[in-house]
Amino acid sequence: MMPKSENAFYFMRLFADLLMVSVSFSIAAYFSDSLVANYSLDFSFLGYQLTVWYFSARSYNLYVNHAQGLHIREILNILNCIAIQAIAAILFIFVIKNLLYSRVFVALYGATLALLLPLTRLLVKQVFSYFYGRGLFCKRAIVIGDGVTGRRFFRYIQQNKFFGYDMVKYINGKMIIRANGSAVAKINNIAIGNGDIGQIDEVFVVEADSGEYDVNTITDILTGYAARLRVVPKINDMLAKGAPRRITMLGGFPLVSVRREPLEDAYNQAFKRVFDMFFSLFILIFVCSWLFPLIALAIKLSSKGPVFFKQERWGRRNKPFVCYKFRSMYTHLSDTDASGTFKQATKGDARITPIGRILRKTNLDEFPQFFNVLLGHMSIVGPRPHASLMNLESVERINRYLTRHMAKPGITGWAQVNGLRGESSDRALLEARVAYDVWYIENWSFWLDIRIIFLTAFNMFVGDKHAY
Repeated sequence: MMPKSENAFYFMRLFADLLMVSVSFSIAAYFSDSLVANYSLDFSFLGYQLTVWYFSARSYNLYVNHAQGLHIREILNILNCIAIQAIAAILFIFVIKNLLYSRVFVALYGATLALLLPLTRLLVKQVFSYFYGRGLFCKRAIVIGDGVTGRRFFRYIQQNKFFGYDMVKYINGKMIIRANGSAVAKINNIAIGNGDIGQIDEVFVVEADSGEYDVNTITDILTGYAARLRVVPKINDMLAKGAPRRITMLGGFPLVSVRREPLEDAYNQAFKRVFDMFFSLFILIFVCSWLFPLIALAIKLSSKGPVFFKQERWGRRNKPFVCYKFRSMYTHLSDTDASGTFKQATKGDARITPIGRILRKTNLDEFPQFFNVLLGHMSIVGPRPHASLMNLESVERINRYLTRHMAKPGITGWAQVNGLRGESSDRALLEARVAYDVWYIENWSFWLDIRIIFLTAFNMFVGDKHAY
């Protein structure tokens, strides 16, 4: 999948900066004769400088600015970070008391950084400007507005490709309010990706200049879908509502994020992804390597059919993927009833094989999904993915159902460890599951993931009455 602009731009700038710190360090060490025989000391010094750069650059918001050129504030922030690099180097030299790292080294290091960093950052911006101008790495967006401000915002983002948006359509907010139910159906198609304009990543709602429509009415319609929702507000009115909101700037326009999303941050996304990969590899190598053959043999001996069960499910932003599980049901029985409605597994379900009951009770049937995690379809922790047919049936009747798809689905989740796993044909139970999943998305932290993993492991050993 093509990376979206925000993540690709963030990591490219970070990689380029860290590379230039390494190059500057090497140049300064070479020309000042500061390289020592103890290479571990050189690499320790460089690693220390890279760490200092990372945290100082984040504190000065060097990876937040999306302006096309280098502005005075950005240049000053770069110089501040270079000054911190020089001070950090002096402190390191003072602590280790190594005279080979001289004042000449520090001066050359700072001067090289001051030369290379601005040029490299400008080059990276030019590269992404080229890509954005050709529609690569862009997020697809629509603008809902009315009056001068809405159209001005649409044209501004459309003309300034560097922000990384492919502005697909402008919709008059007044028409949405007048259309009523038919407008909801149109938004459904856009949000799910079935409409004539295809999948939408973000929706900007611009407050009406003349008060022809209420932003809250439109956001209430949209807030249940997986497209990220932004409001271009009258700032004072939005702040007066009292809800926790994150305000950012896009060019000269203020944006209010209607929903708090910690995983919107590229650093949090990268951290969670790295953890997912290492955890999955650990489980696959040290557990699944001997467990999979035993389970496969038991499945083959208990019933006819394949070892693995494959089913289409929806991932982040409603993107379909093939989810893998150990087969726990007989293959000749259908997963839909006579009317074509999706049939969830129920207590005493005749479709479940004897070994399948054990696998489902202990969550062992989910272990092949560690391959989905490695492929990037899923995460270790997140909202549990439902079958595509169940998603289509639930969109219309469950409020905020597709909000679950703002994050990658997980092998386990906050709703599951709180007793909301298994059958959810009861609307109240499904609504509760959605509420827990949305809470997880809005309150994610690494330690919350660790807590969910431990609770899941505990439930595997003690059993879960809702697992069947």
